[in-house]
This record gives sequence, structure tokens and C-alpha cells, in this order.
Amino acid sequence: MGTVTAQILIGSAHPNHGGILPTHFLFLIENDHPSWILVNENFFKEGQGDIQGLTWIPTVENTLEDAILMTTIHVSRSPTIIELAKRFNSAIEEDHIQLYSALDESQRKQLYLQCRSLPDLPKVVISVLRGSMIDRQFSVMEQYKMDVEICRVVYSRLYSPWTNKTRIEGSLNRV
Repeated sequence: MGTVTAQILIGSAHPNHGGILPTHFLFLIENDHPSWILVNENFFKEGQGDIQGLTWIPTVENTLEDAILMTTIHVSRSPTIIELAKRFNSAIEEDHIQLYSALDESQRKQLYLQCRSLPDLPKVVISVLRGSMIDRQFSVMEQYKMDVEICRVVYSRLYSPWTNKTRIEGSLNRV
């Protein structure tokens, strides 16, 4: 299994206090190939430690938009998007999808455009770690109407067993 390089909380904004009331979580797992794993709020099976969820193998160039598409289909359950996606591939709602083979580039672009026009997408909070493949894809979020907060690393202290050294980057002082 790869490592988590980003996570997305999906839910609704609290009307008085900000933040988010999450209903689902998305984890971006990277290494051999990236995967988005979508889990609902109670993602551990009772008595087990295994995470139960849906898995999408995203496209490299649109990994973040693939997460929004996954959210639109599996969390928001947008009839417009689901109907269009099913016309392209009837298996779009299955537990495991590889987007490069499930949808061609033209189909994915049509779905992204439709998602961008939806006024009622849930709020997302995106936390991204250094080196994540989505770190350079955030500008696309300007094209969506959803509430969004993006959290990047401002400070890290990481030990490397390869160099036997600790590297500190960033600052804990607010600028």
C-alpha cells in the first residue's frame, strides 16, 4: 500500500462557527499508482481495522478534479452527473474504477464541466502534504461553486533514516 499524500473532508459548512461537518473522507494514496479512496464517516467495520470504501484510480493530469467527480457521483448523488457518466460507462458506480480505461478524455472533460456548473456541491477541506501530486492542481478549484478550504504544510520536522538527520522546514510563527 502507498502513502497518504492528501485528504479531503467532505460535508457541510457550520452556519455559525465555520469549519466543516464531515460526512465523508477522501484519501489520496500514492506510490506505484495513485488512488482516491472514498469512505463514509464511519469507515471502520465494527470489530475490524480495515478501511472499507470505494476506490478510483485517477488520471495524473486531473487527479483533483477526479476527486470532485467522485464526490459528485458517490456523495452528492447528482442525478445529472450520474446519468451522463452512466451513458459513458454503465459501471461508473462500482466500487473500483480506473478512470483512464473507464472514461476517455473527452468524456472526463464533459463530466468536469458539468460538475463545475453545479451550485449545490458539498464543502470540501483539502489537506495536502509536501510532494503530493495535487499540489499544483489547486487553481482548478476557482472554477467550482463549492465552499473550499485548502490546507498546505507551513511547518515540518521530519527525520530521515537514510541520512540519519532531521530536516526542519517552514515556521510555526504566523507571518
